[in-house]
Amino acid sequence: MAVVATLVSAAAQYQLPNGGFEEWDGGITSEPTHWNSFASSDGTFAGMASAPHHYRRNGGRPGTMGSHYLTIYTKSIIGIKANGNMTTGRIHAGAMSAADEENYNYTQRGNADHSQPFTGTPDSLYVWVSFYAASENSKAQLSAILHGDNNFKAPNEEEDVEKYCGKAVARFARTTTSASTPQWQQVQIPFDYSGSSEPAYMLVNITTNAVPGGGDADDSLSVDDLMFVYSAWLTGVSIDGRAVRYFRKGKLDYTVHVDDAALLTPHEIVGIPEVDDATVEVHQQVIDDTSTLVILTVTAEDGVTAHSYRLTLTTGNPEGAFPLGVGDVPEMPSFQVYPNPATTAVTVEGHGIVTLTDLAGRSIESREINGTAHIDLSSLPAGVYLLRNGNVTRRVVKE
Repeated sequence: MAVVATLVSAAAQYQLPNGGFEEWDGGITSEPTHWNSFASSDGTFAGMASAPHHYRRNGGRPGTMGSHYLTIYTKSIIGIKANGNMTTGRIHAGAMSAADEENYNYTQRGNADHSQPFTGTPDSLYVWVSFYAASENSKAQLSAILHGDNNFKAPNEEEDVEKYCGKAVARFARTTTSASTPQWQQVQIPFDYSGSSEPAYMLVNITTNAVPGGGDADDSLSVDDLMFVYSAWLTGVSIDGRAVRYFRKGKLDYTVHVDDAALLTPHEIVGIPEVDDATVEVHQQVIDDTSTLVILTVTAEDGVTAHSYRLTLTTGNPEGAFPLGVGDVPEMPSFQVYPNPATTAVTVEGHGIVTLTDLAGRSIESREINGTAHIDLSSLPAGVYLLRNGNVTRRVVKE
């Protein structure tokens, strides 16, 4: 028997086409397919701005399975700095001054080349970036704006809550001090759903500087593997109205002591999803007279991302079984991780099961420690990872 929390529309769009920049319309200075640059801009000064500010490069971020990535760069045009700019919409070059409100990126509805229909509601945006800037104070910017049925303009209308549904915006400092030596980092950008519009289009904008006309000529931003992430996690489980203690979303297996496993029905076992648009299915299988296996499968809005939690309910009290409880859940023992950032390995001090995952929750290594242990990072690409022990999570940066 299954309990389904909510249904998902099969017609929704959940990922951008060509988010990995593998497809291009032509040569190395052509536009990435489904993306637009100054070459296809409109406005009074479109002709002046149409020279390429980008190119296709071979390779990609560490661990990639792809062959290409995108690099955009700042260019000086008769002494005026024009930031590198790439968008799923269209660039409008309407004024000479970079900061003029007549310069913006926008969704051009009715033009399939300059608009991206989108009705999914992602929870985060993950993207790999390598950013070179002459100044250590420069900040590149990437924004993804899920907006309504309108020709949304960025940045002009980014604070108009009636025109957008949600947005993910990140500014990040340079990752390398040499334009010829990429240093990749994975950036996780959460969506903020503070707007009131119904989702209809996604406008993604990538620029070498968050300040129009800011930075220096030849500042460059490389981008690879842009992906929307949808949550398929639980934040808690209750059985017959009582919480499973010591529950944490990244731990998938539990043994739980109950009064009588045989009397429980799936309706009395409730998984609490991290987000409202995930679905939860509960399946129950009797093992023997004293034990029942419960599997809670959480499927994200995209219908693809899923996690399964396994709870063995037992009327006995075997060693390691968690009790049911109410109120606050006591924290499991803390642990220490050093050095951090690290290049080849980290030292972990603590007790119990330690699990290393990537930011998408994919398990890399899980082991039991009792005191001090070393976790090898040498085979992992540079980026941010999560190391969990009990209810405590540490962010680990691999350089």
